[in-house]
Amino acid sequence: MREKAIGYLLLTVGVGTMVVSAFSVYSVFTGSWAPFALFNFPGVSVPLSTLVGPGLASSGQSNIDVLPAEALNATTNTLSHLFLMGFMVSLGYKLAMLGVNLVRPVVVRIEGKRLNGQTQEK
Repeated sequence: MREKAIGYLLLTVGVGTMVVSAFSVYSVFTGSWAPFALFNFPGVSVPLSTLVGPGLASSGQSNIDVLPAEALNATTNTLSHLFLMGFMVSLGYKLAMLGVNLVRPVVVRIEGKRLNGQTQEK
């Protein structure tokens, strides 16, 4: 009986973990939640003199932003959130499967007994 209680607890925790992770990913992709801010990269910029030549780059602008910092950080933070929640879903799945294996009954059927080399039917 104790195994079944632990099994139901593991099943509940596992399914709950999967549901919370799926809701978190949905909320991040719909924009109602912000992803975890794990990365803070500077933007990718290229000097103007390497693109047009040193003689033509005498204007006031010295660097061109190829990838702004906001776009780079938003993309990497969203992908890291997605990978983390994928790990959490797999963890929840493992817990739920442990719970299912503890809850379900183990049935062993024996067709017949062997006595002295002969099979005896019930």
